[in-house]
Amino acid sequence: MKDYMTISETVDLLHNYELECDEKDVRQWIAKGEIEATEFEGNYHIYEPAVLSFLIDLSRVGTAYEKGIDDKTKIERLEEMVQELQKEIDRLRCEKLKLELQLGILPF
Repeated sequence: MKDYMTISETVDLLHNYELECDEKDVRQWIAKGEIEATEFEGNYHIYEPAVLSFLIDLSRVGTAYEKGIDDKTKIERLEEMVQELQKEIDRLRCEKLKLELQLGILPF
């Protein structure tokens, strides 16, 4: 049993993670170094951990944890996340208070 995947098998795996792509896309990601692969006799050998690492990196695009962003951008994105979380906390506190009032529970 081989311990690597072909480009076609990599496409199938990425489809399992609901990423729409084709062999051309995978070849481009390999060329850009986004998916690590080795070339052997004209074919690429791709290891599953490399594909999973690519998926993790892809899921972090636009967040404070995106690969390759500078510290200023990271801080800005973290501050945005904190603001969004604070809004969610406020919303949940209001919801909790409404539910307590509906149930006749006095807030503490």
